[in-house]
Amino acid sequence: MKRLYFLLAIASLQIIVGSITILDAAQPVRMDQDVFVPSGAYYHFEFGILGTGRLSANVSEILGRSFTLFVFEDRGYASFRDGSLNVPPLLERDGTRILFDLDLPGSGQYHVVAVDFPAREELRVHFDLVAVGLKPSGTIIAVIILVGGLALVGASLILSVWSWRRALAATAARAVADASPDPPSDPSPNSSSGAQEPAPDPPDDNTRIY
Repeated sequence: MKRLYFLLAIASLQIIVGSITILDAAQPVRMDQDVFVPSGAYYHFEFGILGTGRLSANVSEILGRSFTLFVFEDRGYASFRDGSLNVPPLLERDGTRILFDLDLPGSGQYHVVAVDFPAREELRVHFDLVAVGLKPSGTIIAVIILVGGLALVGASLILSVWSWRRALAATAARAVADASPDPPSDPSPNSSSGAQEPAPDPPDDNTRIY
């Protein structure tokens, strides 16, 4: 029984930790900061999600310079880096201040790029950005913990049923033993069997009657 209680305690703890972890994984990714982009460079912000998500942003150039903001998936970002741009971005906007609200199509890595395109002059950009979606690493860890906790609950139930059946079998065995009659006692070797031996003949004293 102590083993059963121990397994249930561990399972409960795992389920609680897993639930907290998956709630944390569901929290939005927030960014609110100023970024300096040197001349000839660009700013890159990357995040990943599981399932569908949403990206909202309010991005502005502090000195009022025009810039370009891209949102890419992995293939699009790779094409931007090699300079081909043969994979279209999910979003491309130009201006001194850019606001957008974008639905993300599914699981994967996403890339936000701020750049003076194509001149690539230096920028001072303020990012106010919120990405909504399940974080991959936190979600995977949470699922592993929850599955482990549920497996322990299943093992505890099996152990409980096994213990109950064993106790039931022991109770039935005791009941059968208590209901069995006592075995008959063996007759004593000195007890009479009901048949008497014949009396011995009287001694012969040679007396004759004529």
